[in-house]
Amino acid sequence: MSTSQPYDPLLYGHDASERIVAVHPVADKNSKKGHVHVFTRSKDGLSVKLTEAPFYPFFFISNIRLLTGFDRRRYRYQELKGKLFHRFLVVFTNWHDYWDAQRYAEKASSGAGSGGALYTVPSPAQQYLMQSGKTCFKGMAFDDVHRLQLDIECISSGDFPNADRKEDKIVLVAMSDSRGWREVLGGPDWSEAELLQRTVETIQRIDPDVIEGHNIFKFDFPYIMRRCAMHGVIFGIGRDRSEPRTFSTSSRFAERSIDYTALDIPGRHVIDTYFQVLAYDAIKRDLPGYGLKEVSRYFGFAPADRTYVEGSEITRIWKEDPDLLIRYAGDDAIETERLARHLSESTFYLTQMLPMPYGQAARVGPASKIESLFVREYLRKRHSLPRSEWGTQTQGGYTDIFFTGVTGPIVYADVESLYPSIMLNYNIKPDRDALALFPALLKRLTDLRLAAKAQMNAEETGELKSALDARQNSYKIVINSFYGFLGFSQALFNDYSEADRVAVTGQDLLNSIIDLVELRHGKVLEVDTDGVLFVPPDGIEGEQQERAFLEDLNEHMPEGIRIGYDGRYRRMMSYKKKNYALEEYDGHVKMKGSSLVSRAIEPFGRKFVRKTIRLLLDEDIPALHNAYLSMREHIMEHKWEHVSEFARTETLKDSLNKYKKDVSDGKRTRSASYELALKRLSTSQKPFRKGDRVSYYIAGASDSGPAFLSARLAEEWDPKSPDDNAAFYLRRLDELCSKFEPFFEPPHFRTIFSSEDLFGFNPTGIQIRNLDFPRSLIPPASLDDDPSEEF
Repeated sequence: MSTSQPYDPLLYGHDASERIVAVHPVADKNSKKGHVHVFTRSKDGLSVKLTEAPFYPFFFISNIRLLTGFDRRRYRYQELKGKLFHRFLVVFTNWHDYWDAQRYAEKASSGAGSGGALYTVPSPAQQYLMQSGKTCFKGMAFDDVHRLQLDIECISSGDFPNADRKEDKIVLVAMSDSRGWREVLGGPDWSEAELLQRTVETIQRIDPDVIEGHNIFKFDFPYIMRRCAMHGVIFGIGRDRSEPRTFSTSSRFAERSIDYTALDIPGRHVIDTYFQVLAYDAIKRDLPGYGLKEVSRYFGFAPADRTYVEGSEITRIWKEDPDLLIRYAGDDAIETERLARHLSESTFYLTQMLPMPYGQAARVGPASKIESLFVREYLRKRHSLPRSEWGTQTQGGYTDIFFTGVTGPIVYADVESLYPSIMLNYNIKPDRDALALFPALLKRLTDLRLAAKAQMNAEETGELKSALDARQNSYKIVINSFYGFLGFSQALFNDYSEADRVAVTGQDLLNSIIDLVELRHGKVLEVDTDGVLFVPPDGIEGEQQERAFLEDLNEHMPEGIRIGYDGRYRRMMSYKKKNYALEEYDGHVKMKGSSLVSRAIEPFGRKFVRKTIRLLLDEDIPALHNAYLSMREHIMEHKWEHVSEFARTETLKDSLNKYKKDVSDGKRTRSASYELALKRLSTSQKPFRKGDRVSYYIAGASDSGPAFLSARLAEEWDPKSPDDNAAFYLRRLDELCSKFEPFFEPPHFRTIFSSEDLFGFNPTGIQIRNLDFPRSLIPPASLDDDPSEEF
């Protein structure tokens, strides 16, 4: 919460209590009344105080008659204001009555054909925060919260540690915290039971508010808990010394869905930096991988003297040089802290607003976050709630292409916060939002973001500037999700007609910008949802004149809509709609679109495509031909340094059982990644599960037959005796080259991407083909970016 802004109960809840670090509803069998433990950190940060508060579980219901016959002494209810679908609030004094009533009402509604009659908030902690108006972390900076990082190292009798195998022990537990403390527990003389007990004692002694780890949900915590059970050690790491509650859940990151077991630790939050990395890459699409070491190198977090040990070498290193493994484990914890600090701060500031715990805020999508703000205020005002409307969105962002080829210079002009600006200035509001929270929240968040950005820009450097940046970014995350919320099928306040109105208004505004540019003799090359790429008119040279040109355009835009100067580029390679490359004046090349450099392409292919684009931008035809010949030779002579250069990595989007059933039912063909995952089930290695990534290559000498029959796991490749299929990878190279056919006349294309140059390569007469396309009178609305996918 910004100290320069007055307290806003709509955003931050109607209880302004500060420095709450956790809340935990307590299921007390001996008490007939529900209560919650509230943990508050002292102002000096050195201690945490526990207080108890009353708690009343609740749900909304469409018709109170659905509880007819249920013991009236076990609940209270209130008819709410308004005539929206969920018209009654039902409240209980304990969880036992709550669950009995919910099951009773659901059974009654099913029999009465009243599906969806209940609106429930599954998280007890979230229910308490909604009804109390409290939130976590108000009045705190990110570094006021005590964060602990945890990483384990295990030895294995197989290819990968298995917690169910007695001999596959945890040998080290590395921990650090946000205050500079570090410790690695374990050693050759430690028993595993002693190590586990000391881990529990250390967590209790350090008493963190947050426990962080990389892949901690799917590896570290499940492994520790299984080994604790094996040794009879109580994993009592809660602030009340209780064991964590586990529950199965899933999270979605773009096209990737991951099933996992989450933990609820009384008085503490859990942050998995692996999930934060996935969320980051769902937007940026730029990470080389998701492992801790890869990501740390990408962000520049790896210490200069970082110790590295291959996973397959851990057991051997532990026997031969345990001190090396201890240093390695300690570095893992340090990198986890740096990664969490970099990726968590925005979620931390969001948690100050949201009626949900920090760990939950890190796991759920934007729609859940926005809806929680709505439900909290409707609950406070005792107003009825709507239900989701059926339907679909028919309009989308305006994307079109008017040129393919290579040209420049380029200016990228975008409408600043296009959809939020439209929603604020065109009175966009869901029809069922009786309290008009949609525009009110959007306006207040926008004002707060602008204020935070102004404060940030006034700061030179330092922690305050970083904190303000994280704060404004937290507002931005929510602001940019309001449009998707309108078109999300499961959102209570969705409104497809209003979502369409936003999209159509955006199309009209972009058409106006195109008209203004062309009227001044600029050449528009592409329109991409919220901006246009164009060649400026003759006589407009340099950044200053380009900015002045856009300021002139702004004079003709509606109030509240402003064209921003998003960048200038030396050259552009335009390939397809939403697929292009831009060369900056310093030589750096930015690429947009999966048609050019898809993640499905093997790394060598992505590298080749990027190089080809670079040479196209330079219009260096001889170098294009040489690059093709060089890659051909590389493949034919197996000049790979590592299998990762040519292995393909795919995510298992379905469970193996579902895959087998779909293949059996004829719903899908057999897949290399799934077949290899099934094959591993018969080995001692860690099995693949839904959400895991499988890396494989194609072996053999022939390029005939299904790929899955010749697929091998990447770890099986031997550089001393390479068996990768050169014929297959040569075909893959030619498939990649075919992407560039539109840029040349057919004979010229065949000349460039061919090994037949017996008399030498002659580039004479070969030119890049530039094509102009007429602008459609009716802009094509793209629904490629379905808002529901973001939630």
